[in-house]
Amino acid sequence: LIRRATYDLTGLPPTPEKVAAFLADSDPMAYEHLIDRLLASPRYGERWGRHWLDVVRFGESNGYERNFLINDLWPFRDWVIDSFNADKPFDRFICEHLAGDVVGAGDPDVMIGSAFLVSGPYDDVGNQDPAQAAQIRANTLDEIIRATGEAFLGMTVGCARCHNHKFDPIKQADYYRLYATFAGIRHGRAVWATPEQKQARAAALRPLEQRKQQLTQTLSEQRETILSRARERLA
Repeated sequence: LIRRATYDLTGLPPTPEKVAAFLADSDPMAYEHLIDRLLASPRYGERWGRHWLDVVRFGESNGYERNFLINDLWPFRDWVIDSFNADKPFDRFICEHLAGDVVGAGDPDVMIGSAFLVSGPYDDVGNQDPAQAAQIRANTLDEIIRATGEAFLGMTVGCARCHNHKFDPIKQADYYRLYATFAGIRHGRAVWATPEQKQARAAALRPLEQRKQQLTQTLSEQRETILSRARERLA
């Protein structure tokens, strides 16, 4: 029983010592206490957050032919794990996925939830042909709409891109309402910090930038001096 519960909740086996202690515990609430301890373990969020990250198609590269690594998406992964460990209400969890940058403006620990929208594959190669560029943009929004419908509704909303859904009660108009909702989203990077942290960093950089400008000016003057001397002695 302890092995099954521990594997289910943490993905890891119990140690022999914990098994022995559980078997020797005569408290009728021993199993309930075991479950409480497992739910309180950081391993719980790591185990079940991993499955949720699969549901929301989390990936640390963008796919397609370039497939570059996204080195700064890990805070979203940790946010999912921490949300599970904090027993965050599911409605709040969804809200922060879809609009964390709005409902938690100024709080990076909430804003990072909306990275869900751009954590899937997208085509950043681009195309100079206007029709193809529009098609790529439509496909990008379609990926976000599909991920949202499948993760939070359990429905294949994407079928309504071209026609009313044949099996689920989703009309084509519903699809394009979602399209309009997500139309302002653009893939890119954002600084993960509070306004105070941004101000502190800017203040720390200011004297360094001034010193850099001075050194750049000095270097430019030295180069010009050397070139002038070289021209004079060219003969």
